[in-house]
Amino acid sequence: MLQIEGRGMLRQVPILQVQWPERTRHGARIAHLQDGSSLHTQDGASWDQWVQAHGVSESLVVKAQQSWRWTAAATALLLTVCIASYLWGLPMAGRALSPLVPTSVDQQLGELALQSIESRLLSPSQTPRTEQQRLSSLFDHAVGRAFPLAPPTPLSPPYRLHFRQSRIGPNAFALPDGSIIVTDELITLLRGRDDVLLGVLGHELGHVQRRHAIRMLIQTGLLSAATSVALGDFSTLLAGAPALMGHLAYSRHVERESDESAIVFLQANDIHPSVMVDLFERLHPSRNQPRDHEVAEGEGLGIAFSSHPADAERIARFKAAGPR
Repeated sequence: MLQIEGRGMLRQVPILQVQWPERTRHGARIAHLQDGSSLHTQDGASWDQWVQAHGVSESLVVKAQQSWRWTAAATALLLTVCIASYLWGLPMAGRALSPLVPTSVDQQLGELALQSIESRLLSPSQTPRTEQQRLSSLFDHAVGRAFPLAPPTPLSPPYRLHFRQSRIGPNAFALPDGSIIVTDELITLLRGRDDVLLGVLGHELGHVQRRHAIRMLIQTGLLSAATSVALGDFSTLLAGAPALMGHLAYSRHVERESDESAIVFLQANDIHPSVMVDLFERLHPSRNQPRDHEVAEGEGLGIAFSSHPADAERIARFKAAGPR
């Protein structure tokens, strides 16, 4: 029993009916009674001694919270879990969950994206129809050689090649529904280098076959949810920054995967992957001139925004890849 004595009062309460909040290192001690009243004291040492003497046990968590060693270890473990989840957990979740997303989602996302982009950045192609047909046949033949039986991922949507004039210069990009957009400016830039153009298209085909758009949607969505849970509504910018940085990091990862797809695609067509170096040289003619600084992160392909790996890394990868 807990016996409470005071001026003009005497009360006994079964200890099992008393709620004992977690002990803290500093501050007042408190106990809650069933009728809504509570007991407070600033003499924490005497309170803790009395509680322990009457068999009110503490959980391991409460004891650990009073130890800086346990707190430091728990913080280190939390950081390790967060980093591991960021580096490996979310990408694994993206790969595991993307096959569960129906391909109709890819189709709808691709159509909406194309409508939005065409209204702002694209216009009908000025490349002659005969040249479009030649390049389409060349790409179809190369895809047939690289994947004679079936695409590496059964759920990937069928690709479709589209030619457009653009306001964004030499460019190529893939949409979730399998649409691969090639700009007239890229065709002009790579005139006479069909092998390099095939490498660019092989890179974009890698995005389609691996359903990178759906994977990115899942990964960044999970990351946004996790940061919202961790940071709440404290700051929209603070909560959004980790998701944005994660998106860029994951983008670089999928771009590396698509570079590997381009290498395999070129090797299957008996083209040495090092031909892709010519693309970087044509996009940046000044690359061969003396420069006072290293290649900046994110410079490179017309498709290479800051979400792409640095040019130096990509060039080294294409050079290092040998023939099949």
